[in-house]
Amino acid sequence: ENGTLVGIFGFKDMMTRAVAKELPTHFSNVDKVMTPNPESVSPDMTVVEALQVMHDNKFLNLPVCEADGRVCGLVGVMDLIYGCGGAEGWRSLFDTTMGMSNDEDTTSVGSHSLKSSTKSISRNSVSSKKSIQSKTQKPVSKLRPSKPILLKQSLSVVDVCKSLSKKRAAAALITDSRSNLVGIITDHDITRRVVARQLDPSDALVSSAMTRDPTVVSMDDPAMDALSTMVENHFRHLPVVDSNGAVVGVLDIAKCLNDAISKLEKAEEKSSSAAEDAVKQMASLQGAGGNQAAMLTQLLGPLMAQAFGNKSSPTLRSLLAGKPATIVSPTTTIYETAVIMAEARKAALVVENGTLVG
Repeated sequence: ENGTLVGIFGFKDMMTRAVAKELPTHFSNVDKVMTPNPESVSPDMTVVEALQVMHDNKFLNLPVCEADGRVCGLVGVMDLIYGCGGAEGWRSLFDTTMGMSNDEDTTSVGSHSLKSSTKSISRNSVSSKKSIQSKTQKPVSKLRPSKPILLKQSLSVVDVCKSLSKKRAAAALITDSRSNLVGIITDHDITRRVVARQLDPSDALVSSAMTRDPTVVSMDDPAMDALSTMVENHFRHLPVVDSNGAVVGVLDIAKCLNDAISKLEKAEEKSSSAAEDAVKQMASLQGAGGNQAAMLTQLLGPLMAQAFGNKSSPTLRSLLAGKPATIVSPTTTIYETAVIMAEARKAALVVENGTLVG
């Protein structure tokens, strides 16, 4: 407000704090549902350093401000993935970590499954579009898909939002009366296809806002193919099926990235053989440069350096160059904010007196 950042308002906030609570979006101001006084970072921070901040704080979005408080913009987890030197950069990161073991598997899928539509799977599965998996490639199961949240297409949008809010989730897989997979709904869809289009969440069925016949991957498909599908198509979530076509999980690109970084940290701490091999491989590369003292930066720096031709990691300023910021005032309505977020496909920054306040 008046140039001061007072808050941040994301897609999950829209779903859980506005729609799930049935607030009148045309008459409720965004300052009632925003996260106030969010942490921000300098535009001169590197992509690698920003990954560290997002990982440590479990952020999905990171406001970027100059030292004097002027707002530069906002970077999301997908922006940083794209900023990791393109395909070569993020492939280097995941290739290095997928061979490392997991100490815990509490968030990965268990025995829960769903009999899924053969038609939708054969038409939209990554395996049907990719070459046969090489024996040396790691399967999707190595990415530890999360347990899926399964909801019926007969539910209203507000009921789906309430269910996802209770489970603190951002996406659900939608099934028909025969329990066949027919769609996926995410917090982004709620903003773009419901609030921004002025649909009544209580009357609108989830089937009117979901993405129909979503692309799926098999547990046995190459993990890198699944990640490529997500990055190239801007998918944050991707359903996972077993060899019989039953839905057994969902991939979240943010979780995949967080898991990869956690593996690097744990492996370094325990001096595991996998980490030693990674360090030996990275030792032949030049450092990422800059004042990167944190352990994660030391590990990721050389990987990113390789992707950038042994040059330093780019800064957030370079990622934001030429991109308009999604800025609203505290008195902007939730509906008006939704329209801006839908157009930019970005969370909104709430600014007061030229300073970020939420």
